[in-house]
Amino acid sequence: MKIKIYLIAIILLLHSCKDEKKVEHNIVKNNLFGKHYNLSKDNIDIYLPNTLQQYSVDQYESVLASIEDSIARQSELLRFNILKFSKKNVYFFRTPNHTTDVTVKMMDYYPFTKQDSKYLSALLSQSCRESADVANSTCTKLRSGYSGTPQTKAFMAKFKIDSDKEPSSFATIYAVSSNYKSFIITFRSLLNRNYNKFIEKTIVK
Repeated sequence: MKIKIYLIAIILLLHSCKDEKKVEHNIVKNNLFGKHYNLSKDNIDIYLPNTLQQYSVDQYESVLASIEDSIARQSELLRFNILKFSKKNVYFFRTPNHTTDVTVKMMDYYPFTKQDSKYLSALLSQSCRESADVANSTCTKLRSGYSGTPQTKAFMAKFKIDSDKEPSSFATIYAVSSNYKSFIITFRSLLNRNYNKFIEKTIVK
């Protein structure tokens, strides 16, 4: 399946998103304090929290290279290079306080079905557990779901990553196919937030 390699790249080292600040992991209210960011090379206006800053590929690499923790820096750069050198465009976003980052990875068009979503859920769960085991942490799937219309297909899976040494973090992954375009959006955050409404407001031209 074409989507498999992209999901493996995105789930790889998912646990490495971390920050020194302690954050209460209550669910954040679903207020849409967001705005549209243009993915210029693919003619998509993605709706994301307005606290995010968009980076070019070169700018984002510089941000990651400045991470003080050498282990975290190496993990982030490895994930970055996998996304950068795989097929199709990739877009990077990050909050100034580094509590949330978002990656949008384009992929070959694949109008997946509800049956495919079960496979995606199992693949992501297994990959997340394997990555967590390497880092002496645990990965728990909180929920997953599928929504489909004749024009748009969307799959979502959400995970919680726990570690004895680091604050817990959350990863929410969306696979979207619409208007003959497919892409994967990955939210990694110390905040437990529902991003469904943001995805619904994304415009695929």
